[in-house]
Amino acid sequence: MRAKLKQALTILLGMCASSALFAATMESLQAYAAEPQWRALLHFPKSSTGPSYVDDPRFFLAETGRSSPLAELTETLAAFSAEPSLRCRYPAREQWLVEKKLLAPAAQHCDEYRQWRDKLNVDAVVLVLASSYLNSPSSMYGHTFLRLDPAGERGDSDFLSYALNFGANIPPGENDLLYAYRGLFGGYPGLFSMQPYYQKIQEYPRLENRDMWEYRLTLADEEIERLLSHVWELRNVNFDYFFFDENCSYRLLELLEVARPGLDLTSPFEYAAMPVDTVREVVDAGLVGQIDYRPSKRLELDTLTAALSAEQRVWVRQLADGEREDLADTGLDADAQRATYLAAYRYLRYRLNTAPRTTEMAARSLRLLRGARKPGGFSAPVVSTPPRPERGHRTSMFGLGVGYREFSEQGPAGNEALEYVDLNWRISYHDALDAMAGYPEGASLVMGNLALRWQDQEGVRLQRFDLVDIRSLSPRGEFFSPISWQVQLGLERLDDAPSQPLVAQINASGGGTWPVMKGVAYLMPALRFEYNADFREDWRLAPGINIGQLWQGAKYSAEIAGQWQDFSGAGERKILKLSGNYAWSADSSLRLSIDYRDQPWGHSHGVALSWRQHF
Repeated sequence: MRAKLKQALTILLGMCASSALFAATMESLQAYAAEPQWRALLHFPKSSTGPSYVDDPRFFLAETGRSSPLAELTETLAAFSAEPSLRCRYPAREQWLVEKKLLAPAAQHCDEYRQWRDKLNVDAVVLVLASSYLNSPSSMYGHTFLRLDPAGERGDSDFLSYALNFGANIPPGENDLLYAYRGLFGGYPGLFSMQPYYQKIQEYPRLENRDMWEYRLTLADEEIERLLSHVWELRNVNFDYFFFDENCSYRLLELLEVARPGLDLTSPFEYAAMPVDTVREVVDAGLVGQIDYRPSKRLELDTLTAALSAEQRVWVRQLADGEREDLADTGLDADAQRATYLAAYRYLRYRLNTAPRTTEMAARSLRLLRGARKPGGFSAPVVSTPPRPERGHRTSMFGLGVGYREFSEQGPAGNEALEYVDLNWRISYHDALDAMAGYPEGASLVMGNLALRWQDQEGVRLQRFDLVDIRSLSPRGEFFSPISWQVQLGLERLDDAPSQPLVAQINASGGGTWPVMKGVAYLMPALRFEYNADFREDWRLAPGINIGQLWQGAKYSAEIAGQWQDFSGAGERKILKLSGNYAWSADSSLRLSIDYRDQPWGHSHGVALSWRQHF
């Protein structure tokens, strides 16, 4: 280390001899190395003294650069002086060193870098949030990336923009379970990549039915310059990718900290960086101007078909299926015909997203499009803009509740009734009864849900731990028949059983959901795999049925749920439960539940009330 410092000092003294404007003492060099902007350029964490997040040794010029900002600074100065062409590899570093008068400006052409910049010609930067997608482990919490808009006439069309993305470099055909495991523990390298924005539009709103929110950032020209020059430095540079913290959203916050010195966006996300929480942080920091909403193609189609009559919807299917050539014999006026043709065209195109394109399908699609574009005054209904995701509740939750259970016969420890206090902590994210504003309808995604319970004679014990609990209720209709499903894995204490055992269990179910009474009704055959030491055979597999009705809202939510499980020789379990949630603010709510249980060991009914605070 001392040798490196002496080398840097010698170089700086030499620079002083040629120009009195550029000088640095050893003490000032140490101070510069501790400056937040230099640490940001090297991706050192703000809230700790740990090493850089960059795990690729090629990024650093000093052997100890990953752990020492000072060593990397001294080696950068030495290398830039000895090999001026290195400035073209690190334009953001050079810019900062020149600003600090640690380095003299140099007339480097940097042709490759300038060609890249001229090709992009970025005039504006947009933070894009794609909504959560439960069918993919990599996108369950949503995804963020940057859109780079070009200047001039090209900037008038989003299709000519570029998307800057950070993601895990996953081998083709990787198993979803293996991805989830390796993603949790940093098993993949993460890389920045760039692609045309229209590909993202095809991927998210069209193929995966995901809404997109576009937050235009208020970055000045010099801030955009800093961001892009640093992106150039990160080409093909590996970061270890972690699903919960060092992920796509965290890396983008680091870029914005480089772009606008003095920002601190990353400190709140030392342990977890949920995409919607990072967007909220960017908005709260005053970095956002205009906000635009891009609905999914499925939502646009649903909005269009909802405005049609039942007879028109039948014709839409017939036109898309090729069972009808036109609408000449329907008696529809010109505008109604155009609306029906347009719905049929969009329905057909939606079905063709994942199907091979044939000459017949292309001809049918063109015929429907011509019908939709006949002259007239019809315009497709506009999808109403939902509440913005960052205005929804925060993603972690703390709860405190009380409960009472009464038994028809003697319960655990000979008690006729139980009174208890529950303490609940949920790492993430959202359940079906939470305030729905800003979250997808019918979606529940819970990870790391821990509940501790105090009850008389037993003290404090683990009541349940849900490692993962995911449910997707997608309503079926005239045009689509999606599968609803649920997967739940964890530990659960059977508090109404005689010995109150803590059992390990896996639940899986799949079936259908239908719109009923301004909510959704679901019916899903299920399987429960349970380890219970009270059983003569510890491991048991029980078929069952989950049935219920769910209503969701911004303030009030409710669910009636019935569950039946057959453990064969160990009897049947039947539970009927009514739950309601009242949210008086985005992050605060009260939840009430009442249930009746018919179990092999007896009958009971209970009531529980809890206060829940999201943070």
